[in-house]
Amino acid sequence: IIDAVVVARILNATLVVLELDHHSFWKDDSDFVDIFDTEWFINSLAKDVTIIKRVPDKVMRSMDRPPYTMRVPRKSPPEFYLDQVLPTLLRRR
Repeated sequence: IIDAVVVARILNATLVVLELDHHSFWKDDSDFVDIFDTEWFINSLAKDVTIIKRVPDKVMRSMDRPPYTMRVPRKSPPEFYLDQVLPTLLRRR
């Protein structure tokens, strides 16, 4: 979670409240909203990063393709995000 916040800050990107991966790491049915106070999370980081609970339906419907997913190597340095991820975000909007 901390990594996601830091990456959003580095890229000046909006962070969507995380969905926990129930298939690989997170082995129970809990989700982010079940574990964390989502409003506090969003409000406490508001000066540093924009966080939304979910992508608005209007935005999802306007996409001609589903959101892009990319695997990032663990412990990637900030330069990786700036050199590899940011261009992809900008290209894919």
